[in-house]
Amino acid sequence: MGTTATAERAELAAFVTAATGGSLVLRGETGSALLARAAAGAEQQGRLVLRATGVEAESALPYAGLHQLLHPLLTEAAQPGDEHRAALGAVFAAAPGEPPSVLAIGVAVLGLLTRAAAGRPLLLAVDDGQWLDDASAEVCGFVGRRLAGGRVQLLIAVRPDPPGPRATGPGRTSLTCQEHRIADLAASGLTNRQIGERMHLSPRTVGSHLYRVFPKLGITTRAALRDALGRAEQLSPR
Repeated sequence: MGTTATAERAELAAFVTAATGGSLVLRGETGSALLARAAAGAEQQGRLVLRATGVEAESALPYAGLHQLLHPLLTEAAQPGDEHRAALGAVFAAAPGEPPSVLAIGVAVLGLLTRAAAGRPLLLAVDDGQWLDDASAEVCGFVGRRLAGGRVQLLIAVRPDPPGPRATGPGRTSLTCQEHRIADLAASGLTNRQIGERMHLSPRTVGSHLYRVFPKLGITTRAALRDALGRAEQLSPR
């Protein structure tokens, strides 16, 4: 076993056995195996383990990853009188109206996890984090930065993004599914706020996506989106 691998396993073992919460990202091809080992070890220690795996086909569905991760806890959260019911229900039940902010959802998720960890420490194990939808990734980031001192740990394995439908190859655009949908909606005339309401994203997140979309399509204005998307469609493999 190499020195690097030994150090990684030692750091991971220290993380899983820590008495207080925190977050850790495992990067590289070995991340999934390390995460599986850590989750199994946590269960042997009597910790509650919630698992989720990023799925490419769901990477454009807002909060799909978060729903997968929290699903075992949602029945309790849906009970009348639960303080987090409104925010989580608005997200997962696709309730009409303005979607909750990342702050509101993050606070609700933190409260749900804290309550779940009251009986025993909790480990959130997320594999293939590179395929998490952006909305879930935003909330996981918010939560992960606020776990210190608690009894919840977040462990995410991220592998290099493999070529596939999200990267269409040399000579063509490399828009992700999320970016393509946002670009389509923007080309139809919707504002960032309107797009965000439809996709359960913040207007700022929509703007960040478009900031990456423009250079990928070789354009500088929103008005050029429709023609650029049309050209990209013609270049796509049939």
